[in-house]
Amino acid sequence: MKLRIDQKELADAARAAQRRLPTNPLQPVLAGILLETGDDSLVLSGFDYETSTLTRLAADMLEPGHALVSGRLLADVSAAMPAGPVDVVADERELTLTTPGASFTLPTMPRNEYPALPEPPAVSGTVDGSLLAAAVGHAAQATMPDKEAAGNLEGFRGVHLASNGDQLTVSASDRYRLVRHTLPWQSNGGDGELLIPAVEFAATAKQLGGQQVRISFTAAGGGVAALSGDTLTVTSRTVAAPFPNIDSFFPDPAKAAGWMRTDAAELLEAVKRAGLVNDKDVLPVKFSFDRGHVTVRGGTEGSRGVSRIDAEITDLDGFTAGYRPGFLCSLLAPIAGQVQIWFTTPSKPVLIHPVTDDGATTDTYRAVCMPVRIK
Repeated sequence: MKLRIDQKELADAARAAQRRLPTNPLQPVLAGILLETGDDSLVLSGFDYETSTLTRLAADMLEPGHALVSGRLLADVSAAMPAGPVDVVADERELTLTTPGASFTLPTMPRNEYPALPEPPAVSGTVDGSLLAAAVGHAAQATMPDKEAAGNLEGFRGVHLASNGDQLTVSASDRYRLVRHTLPWQSNGGDGELLIPAVEFAATAKQLGGQQVRISFTAAGGGVAALSGDTLTVTSRTVAAPFPNIDSFFPDPAKAAGWMRTDAAELLEAVKRAGLVNDKDVLPVKFSFDRGHVTVRGGTEGSRGVSRIDAEITDLDGFTAGYRPGFLCSLLAPIAGQVQIWFTTPSKPVLIHPVTDDGATTDTYRAVCMPVRIK
C-alpha cells in the first residue's frame, strides 16, 4: 500500500476510530485500526463486535493494499506529525508514515485475524445532524445507568428513535424522568425504530453533528443499526430488550389541577439555588404558589434556601410539591424562553412543555418529572 493523505484528516479520523476501540480487548486485533485503499480514498475501520466505525478519506493513491496497526499508536503519531501531506507506505510487516522532518514506523497485525464488519441495513431516512446530536445528547442524560438496567429494566439504558411519517421522535427514561424530542424527518418509505445504548449513541450523534445524517433502522431478524454522514459510518448493536411504552405516562393537561408559566432560565436558576443547601442530591426542592409568583425552597432544618420568581399561575393556590433538583434542572435545560408546567397532585408527575413566541405550547419537546414525597 502506498498513498499520500492530509495529516489533519488522517489524525482526526484515527482519533475518532480509536476512541471506540476497547482498552482491554479479548483479541489483540480488536485494538487495531484497519487501513484499506479504495477508489482514490483511504478507508479506516474499527470494530469491537458491538460498534463499528468506517471513515472514508480522500487520498492520492499510488499502490493499493491494506494494513492493520495499533489504533492508539496510529492516533498518537498522526496527531504529532507536522501539518501537510503524509506519505503512507505499508507491507506485510510494517506501516511507515513520513512527512518532511518526521517519520514513524508501526508494526502491523495479521489482517486475516480481523473480523468482518457488519453490513449496514438499508437507509431508512435522513435527519439534521445538529438537531439529532442535541436531542440524543440530552436524552442520554435521562437514561438508566447500565449497572442498574438489568433484567426487565434493560430497555431503560438506551435512547429510542422512532419514525412516524415526517417526524422522528427521540425518547428516553430512567423511570423518574421521561423526555421526548420530535424532529423533522425525511423518510425513505415506511416507519421504523431502534434502541441504542445511550453513551455510544450520544458519542456517535455528536461526531455526525453539522451534516445530514442517514439512519438505518434494524433489519428484520437483525440487531444492527447504522448512522452515516458525509465520510463516517457507524454501526451499533441495538439493545436486546424493547423500549418501554412510556406514552401513557405523559399526563393529560386537561386533567391537571392547574399550571404555571414562567421563564425557563429563571426557573432553572431558582431550582439550582434552592438545591445548593440540600445535603443529599435525592432531597427535593419544594414548590409553592401564590398570586403571580412561584417559590422554590430547599434545605433541611439546619440550612435553607429560598428563591422566588414571577410566574403566570392558574388554579394552584395552596398547592405544594417536591422534585429532585438535578432531575428537574436536566428537563428544563433544553428550553429557551417560556416553559409551561402542569400539576395534578403532589404525588403525581408534572408535564413540562416549551412555549412558543406566540404563546402556544409545542410538542417539539416534552418531559415528565416524578415527584418526591415531602413531609
